[in-house]
Amino acid sequence: MAAILALGLGVFGRILGPKSLRFPYRSGSIAPADYRALSSQPGWAARQITVAPGIRLNGLVRRPKAPDAPWVLFYQGNDAQMLKVGQAFLSRLGATRDWGLAIFAYRGYDSSDGVPRLPALAADAPEILAQLCATEQVDRGRVHLIGFSIGGHIAVRAMASAARLSPKPPSLTLLASVDDIVMVPRSFYYKFDPGDDFRTSPLLADIPGPVLVVQGTKDEALQGPGQGRAIAAALGPRARYLELEGVGHVELMENEPALAAVRDFIEAHSK
Repeated sequence: MAAILALGLGVFGRILGPKSLRFPYRSGSIAPADYRALSSQPGWAARQITVAPGIRLNGLVRRPKAPDAPWVLFYQGNDAQMLKVGQAFLSRLGATRDWGLAIFAYRGYDSSDGVPRLPALAADAPEILAQLCATEQVDRGRVHLIGFSIGGHIAVRAMASAARLSPKPPSLTLLASVDDIVMVPRSFYYKFDPGDDFRTSPLLADIPGPVLVVQGTKDEALQGPGQGRAIAAALGPRARYLELEGVGHVELMENEPALAAVRDFIEAHSK
């Protein structure tokens, strides 16, 4: 009965409701050998954190040498190889810098426990930051937050919660972040499932500066730069907006001008 009701509501919403971009959650498992291979990269180690009873997330951490070095916590996008792609991005970003680097796979991704649904991901967002600070013994005031695609929405939720505490994270960077899309669990009625609405702009009133918003003009996933522009406009003077001509969605994580801008932004706001 519940499935029939959900299907009916989904059909009704799809016909009469507003049309948003829709994507399936690309959750899945990672082979233990592949996880070990990622964690054996120079300087990197596997980390697991518990964000809720019975929910453990798999992650990767690269610790800095200096005890007062900046840290970067990366909230990755919707990727079937979340840890691999996220680690590669952080390695490019950190390069030769003595920064702490960390990424954790969301519920259901890369063999983390649980199922990805927005209420759970939203609750986990600040807990990931809190658990990183606790397990690595790092002060929240040294952890810069970066979010890519749906990870931008999740990073915004983490910052909104952390901003009420002292110290708060020193900066937030949003790369090709979503402003209004729908994420849907993979199922036989995927096309009719109302899904989870990732709407970011309503959350931005609680976000303090400084924020860096980076968007490519050829973002094929989000059908152009409109969502990044909307986020930057909602943030107003709290944000710096950088738009890169001809750069696509995933390409943004490998684009050197984008990486250089993020590095400069983090260094400018590190103690």
